[in-house]
Amino acid sequence: MSSTPRGERLIITLLGNRNSGKSSLINALTNQEIAIVSDTPGTTTDPVDKRYELLPLGPVTFYDTAGLDDTGELGEKRVQATYRVLFRTDMAIFVNDGNTFTGNELSFLERVREMKIPLLVAFNKRDLHPVAPANLEHCQKHGLTWVSVSASRKENILEAKEKLIALAPAHLK
Repeated sequence: MSSTPRGERLIITLLGNRNSGKSSLINALTNQEIAIVSDTPGTTTDPVDKRYELLPLGPVTFYDTAGLDDTGELGEKRVQATYRVLFRTDMAIFVNDGNTFTGNELSFLERVREMKIPLLVAFNKRDLHPVAPANLEHCQKHGLTWVSVSASRKENILEAKEKLIALAPAHLK
């Protein structure tokens, strides 16, 4: 998978389990209420896109996706829709709620790394609890860029944007 854009807009996809805070993070990154936010797992069913000007990168499209841990027949279809977006993705933000990575999350992180998609791991909900030490060790071991944020309180959102911009392919900066 190439890290060069496949269109005129850079596609940045938010991925993660249900209720990790993907929708809250896309809202915080764009400073707009784009995605519906709820405590109910599985609120985001289809990928939601938002065009945004992320300077100095320029025009981007953020995609909010269904949870990777969605279940049942319909859940499987939602996860497949997430994978279809992933294959068009130029950069990814993997959102974790700060709790220890599940096996499913670790497998997915490995898949994104194998696809050579620039990846930012965003540990959300820092206002509720610290990031699990095992998660930080995993990021360090695999050379993953990470940031700790609270999307609901808009804490560290500027740092998340700065790290995302730093991960962009050089020809886009």
